[in-house]
Amino acid sequence: MMPTPIEALLVYAVVLGCALYCLWVFLPASLKRRAAHYLLTRSPRLGTSRHLQKVARNPGGCGSGCDNCGSARPQREHKVQLWRRR
Repeated sequence: MMPTPIEALLVYAVVLGCALYCLWVFLPASLKRRAAHYLLTRSPRLGTSRHLQKVARNPGGCGSGCDNCGSARPQREHKVQLWRRR
């Protein structure tokens, strides 16, 4: 049974949305900033998006692109005790 054209368009739209979301998640922070700045300057409707404004402003910490500064906690040290067999 063949899907109707509307069903096919709906599936294509969902797949495209998922692909764009995946691309946004794995995009380096520097490219996210550029993309957000571009979208904010080109579209007045997107200019009210707080998320895009935050991404466009956030310079990141060390420039490595991870954009994770401040949220990473130092790991606890675990003491290892070695015991000799007798």
